Amino acid sequence: MKKTLLYRLLGLGSVPKKLLPLLEQEGIVVYDEGMSGWFIAKHVNGPGKRYRHRSEGFSGCLVVTKERLICYTYGKRQINISFEDPKIANLYVDIPKEEKLCLSFESSDFQEAWNGLIEFRFNTTKAHQFREALIEIGVQQGAAPDPRSSRQ
Repeated sequence: MKKTLLYRLLGLGSVPKKLLPLLEQEGIVVYDEGMSGWFIAKHVNGPGKRYRHRSEGFSGCLVVTKERLICYTYGKRQINISFEDPKIANLYVDIPKEEKLCLSFESSDFQEAWNGLIEFRFNTTKAHQFREALIEIGVQQGAAPDPRSSRQ
């Protein structure tokens, strides 16, 4: 899969240089950087935020070590969860198409004042490697259920 233009020109979407030695020390299982992708928020409500449906493209990285899962988009940390945290079981991983990886979750599982569905969709040739590594540590397979669809 091609790396994003912003990654090739400016390094946006790379693993932060200060964090890389720590991740290597933890033992990197699989990682990819400079991936294009989409952040999607469906029916998300939180303090000062309300999104019926929001989509935003990004250049990012995803790293699975022997201890945690980390995701950065445009240099901003989006996911950082230890495999010892019981909330890891509230994440969902799916491969909707070849070389596409989807991580999804109900936002209230991670932020008390929030609710709604959050998805990160990555374009990566390592989609199957990520899915296998994440399922092995307790992430659920499939897509997170949309809480609004169960209310209707």
